[in-house]
Formats: sequence, C-alpha cells, structure tokens
Amino acid sequence: MKNIDKFLRILNSGYSTVICAVCAIFIGICFPDIGNALTPLSNIFITLISISVIPIIFSSVTCSIIKMLVSKLSEITATKIIFTFTGVLFLSGIVGLVIGKIINLGKKLMGSELISNLIFQDVQNNIAELSIFDPISDLQKFSFADFFSTLLPKNPFAAFAEGNIIQIISLSVLVGVAVSHLESQKREITLKNLTVMMQSFKKILKIPTKILPLGMFLLLASNMSKVDVSDLLAMKHFIFGVIIVFAILIAMALCLFLLYSPIGLIKSIKAVKESMVVAFSTCSNQATLPFLITALRDRFRLPEQAVDLAIPLGITMCRVSNVAYYAFVSIFIAAIYNQPLSIYEQSFIVLGAIMTSFASSGTNGVIAISMISIIMDPLNLSIDSIIIILIAVDPIIEPLRTVTSLMMNAAVSCFVINSRKGRVPCK
Repeated sequence: MKNIDKFLRILNSGYSTVICAVCAIFIGICFPDIGNALTPLSNIFITLISISVIPIIFSSVTCSIIKMLVSKLSEITATKIIFTFTGVLFLSGIVGLVIGKIINLGKKLMGSELISNLIFQDVQNNIAELSIFDPISDLQKFSFADFFSTLLPKNPFAAFAEGNIIQIISLSVLVGVAVSHLESQKREITLKNLTVMMQSFKKILKIPTKILPLGMFLLLASNMSKVDVSDLLAMKHFIFGVIIVFAILIAMALCLFLLYSPIGLIKSIKAVKESMVVAFSTCSNQATLPFLITALRDRFRLPEQAVDLAIPLGITMCRVSNVAYYAFVSIFIAAIYNQPLSIYEQSFIVLGAIMTSFASSGTNGVIAISMISIIMDPLNLSIDSIIIILIAVDPIIEPLRTVTSLMMNAAVSCFVINSRKGRVPCK
C-alpha cells in the first residue's frame, strides 16, 4: 500500500506531468500506429471522467438555484453574470478580429502549394466523424434558431443520455425554480438527496484524478496520432496567429487573477493546474467542470453556492476562446478570398462569433468547426474548401482552445464572485 501511495505521489508530480505530455506528443506524431493502439485505453479514461460530469453539473446547479431563490441573498446575481459574460464575450471577439487583421494570414498562405492541395483533397481520410456518403456542404446547415429550439430538451432523459450540457443546465434551472416553491420539508429532502448524489460522484471522480498524468499520456498520444506534420508546417503561420490570440486571452485571465483572486496570482495558477491538465488532455470543457468547481471552492475558498452557479454557466455559455477563434478564422477566410470587410461586416463577425459559440456548445471536432458557416453565409463566403485545412490543424489548436477557455472562466468567476472582497484569510 505504501508503494502504491509513493507511486501515485511521483506520478502526480509536476515533473511526471511534463514528461508524460512530451512523451505522448512524440509518440503520437512519430509513431501514430502506437497512438492509435492506445485509443481504447484513452476512451476508458475519458469515460471515467465523463461518468461523473453530468450528475455533478445537474446537482450543483440545481442546488445553487434552490438556495439562491430561497435565501433571496446570493454572492452572485443573474444580472451580474449576464453583463460580465456579455462584456467578456464581445472583448474576446474583438481580440480575435484585431489579431486576424494585423497578421493578415490569408495572403501569406495563398502561395502555399500544400494549402492548395489541402483545399481540394478528400477530407474523408482526415477525420472519422465524416460519413463517406455526406459531402462537407451538408454539414454547414446550422442557424442560431437551432440553438434556441434545442435549448430545452424535449426528452430530459435523452439530454442526460447524450450528454447535452446546455440542455442539462437549462433543465437544472427549471428544476431548481420548481423545487424552491415546494414546502420547506420537501425542499430540504430534495437538497439532501442532490447533495448526496454530488458527493458520491465526486468520489468516483477521484479514480481518474489519481492517475491524471497517465490518462493525459493516453489521450494526447491518441489525439496526436491524427496530426499530419506536413499540414502543421503549411499552416504554421495560422497556428502561430491562433496562439497569439489565446496568449492575449490568458494574459487577461492572469490580470483578473492578480486583481480579484482571493489567493493571489501564483497560488491561483497552482490551484487550477490540475484542471488545466484535464483541459489539455481531454479537449473537453465539460470534463474540466468538476475539477474547476473543486479548485474554486477548496483552494480559492470562494462561496460554494456562487461557484456552483457561475462555473457551469461560464463553461457552457461564456466560451471566450471559441468566440475569439471564430472571429480570427472569419478574418482569415475573408483574406483567403481577398474580400475587404466594412466596419459593419466586422461588427457582424464579432456578434456572429458569439452566436456561433452558443450554437456550438456541446459539440466538437468537425461539427464545431463547420458552424463557422453561421458567420460566413451572410457574408457570401464559402467554407467548402477552407474547412479542410481547419480540420487538419484542429488536433493542435483544440487543446489550447480548451485550456484558454478554462483559464478565462476561472478568472472571470473570481471577478464576478469576489470583485468587492479582496483577499481571504488562510485557513
């Protein structure tokens, strides 16, 4: 038993995490067959995390809504959440837009022979999510109306089975409001049952947490095996531009930590380290939820009720890295087609990026990327060919996008919850 505990301590050290990440990337890119062979094991690991995510989200959001409505007092208000998230989303869209215009990648990439080949090659060999019978154009028919029509589940059990986070949160809010109007005794029983469910699944979540670096190795090796080095070299300027966008957003998050985190900047970064490892390895905002909630509750020592409400809403609705990325890609596509954009069209891109991030909530891979058509269609720009090169580099960009989203949501939550409190005393 002592040997196992010692092994787990070594495995969860910072050095082991870095070594696992480097080895996974090396094996995935240089030995893709090994990376593909590790896919079943990586799927088991992500399943262990996913199994706990849905119950924790439902129970935490529902309990938070009930307590907020019953007490009439809260550390966080709906108005504050809406205004803060809206401001951050618009700011993120502007960052993506401005960086895209400054770098002007489209013209730099048009002369690349490999980019031209990628535009016309068959995408079906690059991504397993595409059916061999479905053309890419069939994947673009999305509208913002679809987002509203699916906001509430027609079948609540289907929402849980499919893991539709935005529908589950909507359902949690409705259940929370309904339970808050029940008799006091029934309300307390419901709260106790939800709390037991949340604590039980947190116990389950400890299993993958103890072997997190090993799970990261499996997931990264599997994901990196899908990366084509030639595609990365051809799109190096694009990837560099995206990294600049995400770096600016992370710098904004660090500033918020510095000003509003109750434990200071350095301790805040250490507190979300585990959540960042999950984000980078799983590329799933939903998978990071329980880890981030635990960090803000236990290490930032922020009020439990406020954290349970702010984090799920932030991860689901305030997808700042997606907004910045969609805006950046829109400018990139316009430059590819050499189409000048008026100030009104640029404003539409920022607004469209926000709408697209809402519509793409709960999706990933080719589906999330193809939703860029929500912005491109009104501008009369086709993504039939460009989507191929976006898919080609997405295995590299998606982990960075997820980490950036996590950092911004943690920092924005500190601002929303702790904006007037300053530092808290150590326990």
